[in-house]
Amino acid sequence: MSKTEAEPAMLMRDGISEVSVHALALRLKSNWKPFNTVKFEQLVFPELPALGLGERIQLVRRALKEVLPDDFRKAVAIMIDSLGPEIPENGLENVDLAGPNGFIVMSQTAYVARYGLNHFDRSMNAFYEMTRRFSAEGSIRYFILRHERETLKQLDEWAYDDNFHVRRLVSECTRPRLPWMIRLPKYVDNPAPVLTLLNKLKHDPSLYVRRSVANNLNDIAKDNPDLVTSTLQRWNKKPPSKEMAWLTRHALRTLVKQGNPDALTLLGYPQSVKLSVEQFLVGPRHLSLGGELKLKIKLVSAEKEPVPLMIDFVLHHMKANGQLLPKVFKLTKKTIAPGEVLMITKYHPMRAITTRKYYSGRHEVELQINGKIVASDSFNLQV
Repeated sequence: MSKTEAEPAMLMRDGISEVSVHALALRLKSNWKPFNTVKFEQLVFPELPALGLGERIQLVRRALKEVLPDDFRKAVAIMIDSLGPEIPENGLENVDLAGPNGFIVMSQTAYVARYGLNHFDRSMNAFYEMTRRFSAEGSIRYFILRHERETLKQLDEWAYDDNFHVRRLVSECTRPRLPWMIRLPKYVDNPAPVLTLLNKLKHDPSLYVRRSVANNLNDIAKDNPDLVTSTLQRWNKKPPSKEMAWLTRHALRTLVKQGNPDALTLLGYPQSVKLSVEQFLVGPRHLSLGGELKLKIKLVSAEKEPVPLMIDFVLHHMKANGQLLPKVFKLTKKTIAPGEVLMITKYHPMRAITTRKYYSGRHEVELQINGKIVASDSFNLQV
């Protein structure tokens, strides 16, 4: 099939559709005969087309409440019996997000989060089963907020579970800034309980789990960069395995983008380099919006051994209040040999984009190498 003939990519919200809702109804009906399939679909189908994914999840959650038994214990047992087969680790890439192990499971985890807060053990059992089919990472966060001590104890046990989905849940659900989910402000301020759990998972045999650990650390680094770099320094005291080296790189990606010196040192980019900046020129001096900024760089190494360099530039954008706001742009990664002369030319477009508003005035540009500012220049932008 050619690209022009190919079907368009599925939108996330289409993971909850009339097809997946009807399939859920049939599974529930097969495990509880009084289930009213017609009523369930009438509650969902009319509103479905106008809603986004999150709204669809909650719509199905409310409909489940209308048609399942009022007793939470009975309702959650029916849902568990109606789940699809577990997802094996080698089948992750082939999961049908519109199938029984797709987004429709999130409606059921949302049901548990909304109606199961007073049924801790049953809710944890439900999350345990549901996350093996998709993930309960968003819903269990409500239990962290309401029942922190008990939930952390449960997560500590799950960190050693045989199932890789369950172990991943331990890391994923404790991310302080998990996208699209409620924030965990206590762990934004003090992520110590989270790090205790991640320490148990850092050598997990599953890449799926280790990636979640790295993503969690990347979340934490946005508010507690020193804590993350010191944690990874401890984890990397011995010569790191290739798995730990990958986890470290992935966990530090935001700090590396920011040019954090400790993060760069961890990745083998020394802060102290005998390097001469022979040229750092920014032009033209007067640039109109829509044009290109040109950077010319000449570096000369005075080191006796090859040294890896992470070369960035920091562009300080003029804001409406006249202040400058820095943004780090990646330039290049190089290993410079002893005595080598390194010439770099970079063109950076200064064009209108939807994510930034430009203002006329003086803009500063800094050259950053291995997290340290080594030269600066400026230009005037005319908008």
